[in-house]
This record gives sequence, structure tokens and C-alpha cells, in this order.
Amino acid sequence: MTTTLTDTELINELKERFEKNEQLFREQLLLMTELKSVNEKLVVSEGLKSNFLSNIRNEINNPVASILELAKNISEGNMSAENIKKFAKLIYSETFGLDFQLRNIFASAEIEAGEAIVSAVSVNIVSLVENTISSFKHQVEKKHIHLHLSSSINTNATFCSDPEKLHLILSNLLSNAIQFSKVGGSVQIRFEIEEGQLCFAILDSGPGISEVNRTIIFDRFRQIEEGSTKTYGGHGLGLCITKSLLELLEGEIMLESEKDKGSLFSIRIKESENSGSQNDIFSSDGNDFLFADSENIVF
Repeated sequence: MTTTLTDTELINELKERFEKNEQLFREQLLLMTELKSVNEKLVVSEGLKSNFLSNIRNEINNPVASILELAKNISEGNMSAENIKKFAKLIYSETFGLDFQLRNIFASAEIEAGEAIVSAVSVNIVSLVENTISSFKHQVEKKHIHLHLSSSINTNATFCSDPEKLHLILSNLLSNAIQFSKVGGSVQIRFEIEEGQLCFAILDSGPGISEVNRTIIFDRFRQIEEGSTKTYGGHGLGLCITKSLLELLEGEIMLESEKDKGSLFSIRIKESENSGSQNDIFSSDGNDFLFADSENIVF
């Protein structure tokens, strides 16, 4: 049976269909805009990955080539004790940098794969901070940096967290501060345990970070300067890894910076539940310290 619509019903029906079509058109337009945005981000991401691969190739190949050449010169003999010592220092410096880069790459791979887990134990914070700073001594001396360390924490104080992740976080922040501070500049470090949280602040004497760049420096593979003519080294992973590790440790990072007045990175980390032995106190690189009891820790 055929239904006959009145003129009014026909107009309303057409109006409803037009509105539905307009709604579909708007949804398709929104979807296309979102797809375009995703595509643009993928293009940027691919470009950043290409830059990263280029940078990391240099960051690994160059020190390896230097180490091989220096070791070859030493092995050939006919070298004074003074030059052997000088070459050994260069080998240590290159190896240290290579080890640091590889630790960041492995940490990034674990985070990317969702395999990074927190292994929390009691950590001697003073020992961890001092050992981390000590490992960068050669870089501090090379740039004649004046390093100031302050804390009111008792030397036996412990804090439950993941020592390897803490070490990598502090290493990246310290490396960043040394790298961007001018020759003869200063780096100020302060750490405390406040209300159950580990607080760490590091102030460099670098060029500062503009407000625009503060939003990108924690992105993976991103550096303020890119390309073969950039002023500073690195691969754009350090601060990204630092932020990701802090999130794993239920921590946060804050940045204050002003042009030509340096940058202040501050972190706060919540104390974790102990996932290991209550009697374990770990060193800065995750290796056990040997001790007989809690009153006799061997550093």
C-alpha cells in the first residue's frame, strides 16, 4: 500500500534527511582533519627517527673509532708514561660516554616495549648522588665547571626506590647541566627527603630554554638544535627517558628557565614499596654493597 505524504510531512522528511547528511559531512570532515593531523605527526616522527639514527650512529661510531685508535697507539709501544696516561684518560672518557649512551638506548627500548618495571629496594641516597657526581668528574674538570653540592640528609639515610632508574635520572640531569653550562660556569645541586619524597634540584649556568622549547625538550628524539651543525651533542633521548622513568617511579619533573640565566630542573619522587630484601642497600649502578649490618655499610 502506498503512503501519501502531505506537503508538510514531505518538507519535514527532506529537512531531516538534509540535517542527517550535514551531520555526516561534519563528522567526515572532522575525521579527515584528525587523520591529516595524525599523518603530519607521523611524518614529523619519521623525520625525528631519521635524525636520531643519524645522530646515534655518530654518537656510537665516533667513540668506538677513537677507542680503537688510542688502544692501537698504546699497544704499539714507544710511548712515554705521560702519553700513556693521557691516552688512557681519553679511552676512559670515550668509553664512559659510550656506556652512558647505550644505557639510555636500552632504557628507551624497555620503556617503548612496556617492559620497564620498578625494582625498589632501600637506597643510600647520599652515596648514590655522590657516586653519580663522581662518575662525571672528568667532564666537570674538562669544562672547569664549579660544582656545588648541598643537602641536609644524613649520610646513612635510605630511601626506598629503584636505584638503577634513580642513577639514570640523575645522570641525565647532571649530563645535561654540564653540557649546557659554559666553560668555567657553575652547576648547583641540592637534594633532600621531604615528607616522604626525594627532592632533587639542579641549576646550570647555560643559555636558558625559551618558553616555546620548554614544551618540546621532553619529547622523544627532540633537541632544540638539530642537524649536523648543532652546537651541542646528544641524541634527544635523555630528558624524555628522565620523564618516563619519573612517571614509573610516581615522580614528576619541573623546569624553570630564563634566557642567559640557566635552567633549574627539579624532580620529586614518591617513596616506593620495597620489592626486594629490606636488608639490601644498593650502590648507584645497581650493584650490592657488602655489609655486615645496617650500622656498618661499606662504600
